[in-house]
Amino acid sequence: MINLRTLIRQHPYFATLPAKALAAACSRTVARTYKKGTLIFSQGEPSRGLYLVASGSVRVFKSSEDGKEQVLHHITAGCSFNDVATFDGGPSPASAQAVEPTTVLLVPREELLDLIRTHPELALAALRMFAARLRQMSSLVETLSLRHVASRVAGIVLQLSESGSVLSLPTRYELAAMAGTVREVATRALKHLEHLEIIRLGPGRRATILDRDALRRLSGSP
Repeated sequence: MINLRTLIRQHPYFATLPAKALAAACSRTVARTYKKGTLIFSQGEPSRGLYLVASGSVRVFKSSEDGKEQVLHHITAGCSFNDVATFDGGPSPASAQAVEPTTVLLVPREELLDLIRTHPELALAALRMFAARLRQMSSLVETLSLRHVASRVAGIVLQLSESGSVLSLPTRYELAAMAGTVREVATRALKHLEHLEIIRLGPGRRATILDRDALRRLSGSP
């Protein structure tokens, strides 16, 4: 059973709202559940409002005319997406897809704007969120522009492994989308890391990190 009040309160936008305003937001919020792989909305569609992930995870990505994809964000429980289109009233700038069985909460745009008009602290929270997202996008642009594909793949492997030495890799297609390249190049990048004896590839998309320091150096991580 979803506790709307608890879930919405956890998001930075709504954390400081008084109880009455929070209740108003909850009364207009709609919960929706999506199967793995289901599109929540497509790039260019009119915005319905702000989405919050209640459970599961969502990938936000852009598609080019030739079918290539670039993953912009992986949104997990407690975080929002479609913020830009919600605030500027334009179409959704990217597509969103459930990575696994996922439940999202939809806060209609007009309800959110009404809350901002009466509670300026919500606008300040939104500004902080947008600033953080801008930093992420700036980092992504730098990564795509300046780093070799092998370096980007090394960074992805490092991020997915956290502190462990064994990890489960995403599909080659998803890895390519995360690295901003095509599947064949992403596969060659993994093979290059294995050739350097930085990782060892195993069955079932499993990988073992053999030299974490070398992986950090190649990825440009501190």
